Amino acid sequence: MKKLVLAIVATVMLVALSAGVAFAQEPAPGEGGIIIQGNTRGSANLGSFIQLRCSGVDCRDSGGLMFPSLLGLDPESLTTAGADTFDGGQLALNWSISEDGLVYTFNLRQDAFWTDGEQITADDVYFSWLALEQGEAIELSGSYLTAQRDIENIEIVDDFTIDVTVASATCTVVDNISFPVDPSHAFGWTTEIGEDFDWAIYTSHPQNTEPTVTAGPFLFSRAEPGTAIYLAANPDYYAPTLDAGVLPQGWVFLDVLDDTILTERFLSGQEGEPNFIFEPPANQYEPLRNAENAQYFQAPATVWHYFAMNLADPENPQNGFDADGNYVDQGVHPLFGDVMVRQALQYALNIDEIIQGAQNGDATPMVSSTIPTAFSVHPTLERRAYDPEMAAAMLTEAGWTDEDGDGVRECNGCLHAEAGTPFSFELLNPTVGGREDVAILAQAQFAEIGVEVEVLSLDFNGMYDQLEQQTYDAAIAGWRGGIPFDPDQRSFFGTEQDIFSNTGEGAGFNFPSYQNPELDELMESVNLVPGCDIDERLAIAYQIQEIMWEDQPYLWLYSLENAYVASDTIGNFDPLPAQGRWNIDAWYVQQ
Repeated sequence: MKKLVLAIVATVMLVALSAGVAFAQEPAPGEGGIIIQGNTRGSANLGSFIQLRCSGVDCRDSGGLMFPSLLGLDPESLTTAGADTFDGGQLALNWSISEDGLVYTFNLRQDAFWTDGEQITADDVYFSWLALEQGEAIELSGSYLTAQRDIENIEIVDDFTIDVTVASATCTVVDNISFPVDPSHAFGWTTEIGEDFDWAIYTSHPQNTEPTVTAGPFLFSRAEPGTAIYLAANPDYYAPTLDAGVLPQGWVFLDVLDDTILTERFLSGQEGEPNFIFEPPANQYEPLRNAENAQYFQAPATVWHYFAMNLADPENPQNGFDADGNYVDQGVHPLFGDVMVRQALQYALNIDEIIQGAQNGDATPMVSSTIPTAFSVHPTLERRAYDPEMAAAMLTEAGWTDEDGDGVRECNGCLHAEAGTPFSFELLNPTVGGREDVAILAQAQFAEIGVEVEVLSLDFNGMYDQLEQQTYDAAIAGWRGGIPFDPDQRSFFGTEQDIFSNTGEGAGFNFPSYQNPELDELMESVNLVPGCDIDERLAIAYQIQEIMWEDQPYLWLYSLENAYVASDTIGNFDPLPAQGRWNIDAWYVQQ
């Protein structure tokens, strides 16, 4: 079902790609021209190409095309995959899990080789884990701190089998323990040396700046920090998307530090200019979308915006649990403590108008708390459509009416406010990411049903200071979801994260003080399913989303979208949501 949903999304979004683009026969491997990707961040401070030490876009985008990882990502389902499921060059074919869920046995592929002809074995995985364990001593990238935390130990079973012992038996631990793999022999490491290796060799080795032993679809050619990074096709790549091999001649990461200039250079179509733009800034979507010489793909990404409401008594903030782990009565917000009111406000929001006005149409409405790209997104749950008449009727039923005719509803039999209290609240709003426009549009839409909103614009840090104190009314904010998506969202909605703070230290992310013991249990259980049966996990994930839809702790807004744009001269351009370059080794430039 999930793959079907993503396939439908991809089909719809790819209409613009296929129109008017026709290509001749594919070229021979390595003769398909050069893919030139624009880099607006610049490579002047180019980091190490050793992926465990890489913390920048430049070394990550280029290094990811040169070095393998233990596990991969299925570009359709956006779930962690072994090569038996989707072969993107990852080293693990598949895995099994011990009965207690703490030991993962990975079976490694036997057809993978480094560019110097040496076979990739369990020794390389083990050596890379030893590097991972060094942490700050090798300047470990923050991207792999989770893997460092979750892996307790790795043992070599044989040349192509490893046992990975993890810290906890959860179904998401496999999503966290993948890491890039280095050629152990290139550094002079052997199993006899083991943990006694001199890691100063690792951090100073030429592999950092001029890697000669790699294993991806491309191999290192040269780097000119501040100008470009140049890679060439690897003719011996072991896992090409097409049986024919790696088609492009090479890949270049070209520095163009101005967004507008990058678009102009791309649209010029001249030889030597960028012919691929990866996730352009939002202000460049329109000219690229309308370009005649471009293949344009746009789909939901992982960043989502929401309208938070304080559900608890703002004059008496409390932590969700006491010192003994018991639930603490949070009191109720006089306006938002009533679930019918929250549902009514969702009906009052014209999300499509907000997306057009605040994000130029480049976003997808959220239905509940799960991003559209998640493998676990509910297949049939529908969002509350814009219906101001329904919203008005529900507010009236909830005891909010405009008896004095001043255009603002007052409490007249409502649940939690004193009689005569106007339905008026302060909306905190950060002046970033188009969210200032969201607040203004929401203010106008709420006014149509007799709800008064005062917008208070703050800088990002100033707004979050107030959220952490839990004395606010409402706020426009955003989160970034991960891929693979974790259906356990207790970090945002769990009672354990309902922690207020006047200093910011120790504050939790459940600043609406949403409290639902059933949801706490479901979110904990979704990643503890015995054997991690996917159908059982999905059933729990769907139930979570249904509860969130019903309880409405947030007003759901939208998920931002990403765009991937290639010149109309590039063949086999076939991006998928959140995976724009999954088959880049099959691209070629039509001559």
